[in-house]
Amino acid sequence: MNGVLLGVAYVAAVNPARTRLGFPEGSSRRARWGVVGLGAVLVWAAVLGLGWVSGPLLDALEITPETFRIAAGLVAVVAGLAGLWKPRPGEEPGLPGWRAAIWPVAFPRLLAPEVAALALTTGSNEGVLATILAAGVGLGAAVVLAPVRRGDAADGILEWAGRILAVLLVAVGVFLMIDGIRDV
Repeated sequence: MNGVLLGVAYVAAVNPARTRLGFPEGSSRRARWGVVGLGAVLVWAAVLGLGWVSGPLLDALEITPETFRIAAGLVAVVAGLAGLWKPRPGEEPGLPGWRAAIWPVAFPRLLAPEVAALALTTGSNEGVLATILAAGVGLGAAVVLAPVRRGDAADGILEWAGRILAVLLVAVGVFLMIDGIRDV
C-alpha cells in the first residue's frame, strides 16, 4: 500500500465528518478543539502501540499478516456499510469537561474497530512509522473539523461527507481483502 492510499485509508477509517457528528458540543470552539485534540493524541498513542505490537501479536495468535489483512478488510467493509446505512453515530453519554476526550471522543468515536484493525494490519505490513504517519493524517482531519459549529446545514454537509468517506472505507476494505488473498 503506498503512502497516499495509506493516508486515505486512515481518513476513511477515522471518518472525521461522521465522527464530528458524535463529538460533544462543549461550551466553546476552543474547548471542543482541546477535547478532540487530546482524544486524537490518545488514539494516536494507541495506534502507535497497536502498530508496535502487531507483528508479535499476530505471531502469538498464529495468524499470518495476509490472513489478518483479509479480516481487517472485512471489518472495514462492514464499518463502511454501517456508515452508509447510518450516517450519524448513536448518542453516547460523555464524561464531563476534558474527560470527554477519553469517552466518547477517543473511545469509541476515533478508535473504532476499523481503526484498530487497520492499525494492526498496517503495522505488520507497512511498518510502525508509516502507520503512525497515516493515522496522524486521519486524526488530524478530525481535529480540524472539531471547531465546526453543528447546525442543520453543517450536519447535512457532515452527513454527506461521512457517506462519501464510508464509500471510500468500503473500497479500502475490498482492496485489503483482495491484497490479502493475492498474497496468500
